[in-house]
Amino acid sequence: MRAPVVLLFALASSTAAAGEPIRSSGNFGLGIGSGTHSSGLSMKYYAADNHAFQGVVGWWGLGRGADNDGIGASFDYLIEGPALAHGDGLEIGWNIGPGVNTVITDNKGAALGVNGVLGLEFNIDPVPLDVVLEYRPGLRVVPDLEADFVGFGAHIRVYPF
Repeated sequence: MRAPVVLLFALASSTAAAGEPIRSSGNFGLGIGSGTHSSGLSMKYYAADNHAFQGVVGWWGLGRGADNDGIGASFDYLIEGPALAHGDGLEIGWNIGPGVNTVITDNKGAALGVNGVLGLEFNIDPVPLDVVLEYRPGLRVVPDLEADFVGFGAHIRVYPF
């Protein structure tokens, strides 16, 4: 588990433009995180200063037993709200938006759902690194209808591109 964190910091310190705001059009972040029904590789692309696309591709069901293991993905469209606070290279921001998620397992088949995202971002521009905590309520629509209003996620990403 230490190797991915060390790699993230090495990428950030060697390739990123120090001091450039993370929430800027064209920035792309890569790291680890959890979305709705998936944990693994986390990506975020700022299409504009106030609009971004986020995705997580990875595993579903880790720790829930062998019959629940599978592959999951979630993709979100985020509207970036104005900064709540900023200064000395740290910006605290927020985002909100809709998303979709899917899961494929050996034993239980496939599932598809929609979700909402409300995130709190801690953007450290000199590194550049973001740490994000999210509330992710969702609604599974396939194979059956089921609401999940207690979903959470988190991300840590560097912005080397």
